[in-house]
Amino acid sequence: MPSPSESYLLDFHARLAGVTSRWFGHAPVQRDGETAPSTYALLEAVVPRDARPLTVLDLACGDGYLLELLAQRNQSGLSLMGLDMSEHELVAARARLNGAATLFQGRAQSLPFGDASVDVVLSHLALMLMDDVETVLAELRRVLKPGGWVSIVVGGDLVPGNALEVFAGLMKSAVAVPPTRLGDPRVRSSDGLRELFAEGFADVTVQSLSVQGDGSPSEVWESLLTTYDADRLSPAAQASLNASFLQALEPLRRSDGSVPLRWGMRQLTAIRQP
Repeated sequence: MPSPSESYLLDFHARLAGVTSRWFGHAPVQRDGETAPSTYALLEAVVPRDARPLTVLDLACGDGYLLELLAQRNQSGLSLMGLDMSEHELVAARARLNGAATLFQGRAQSLPFGDASVDVVLSHLALMLMDDVETVLAELRRVLKPGGWVSIVVGGDLVPGNALEVFAGLMKSAVAVPPTRLGDPRVRSSDGLRELFAEGFADVTVQSLSVQGDGSPSEVWESLLTTYDADRLSPAAQASLNASFLQALEPLRRSDGSVPLRWGMRQLTAIRQP
C-alpha cells in the first residue's frame, strides 16, 4: 500500500502528468556563473559520450524528458532505463520515447535491477519527495557498479527578490491545509545531502542552481499553482491567493510586463565507492 505522501503524489501526477518537464524542460539554469539550457541538460551532461557500453537509470523518470535527451545522442552502447511509480507518467514516457528506453513501474525503495548492474543513476526533482530516503540510497549503492556515478537535482534555498519569494510569503498566511510533508528534510540542505551520501560514495559535490522561470504574471502564477502546497488549497483559497499574489507582484513588473521567477535548486554528483 502506498504511504499517504505517495498516495498524494500519485494523485498529483495522475492529474498533471508531464508538469515537471513542462516548467523546467526549457528553463535556463545558472551554476557557478555559467548558464545551461535546463536542469535536465545538466544531468544529461553527466553521462560520458564515449563508445563504451553504459547502462543509465533515470530514477523517477516522469514523462521521459531526460531519457529523450539521452536518446537523441544516438550513442552506441548507451542502454537507457527509467523507473517511476506513476503509471500516468509512464504512459506519457512511452509515447515520448517510442521504445528508446526500457521503462519500469516501481518504487525507488525496491529497485527491480540486479546488483552492480547500472553505470549511471540520474534523478530530477524527486529524491526530496521520497519516503525512507536511506533505503533509497541503499538501493542506489546496490545497483550501481563500483566507480559508477549518481547525479541528482533537488529543491534548494529560496532565492530572494523574485516572484517565488512573494508567493512563499503569501502561502504562509493563506487559509490553507498544513504544508505538504514530503520526503526527508535532510535532502533539502547541502549539509544534509553530504551526510546522506557519506556512506558508500566518494567525490560528493553539491552545487547551487538558480533556475529562471520568468514570464507574465499569469504565466508565473500558473507555474506556482502546480507546486505541491498550492495544489492542495481549495479553489476558493487559490482564487484569494491569486488576487493577493498578482497585486504583490506589481513592484517586480518590468517594462515588458514580465516578472522575475527564480527556483533555487541543488545538483549533487557522487561516485560509487568500490
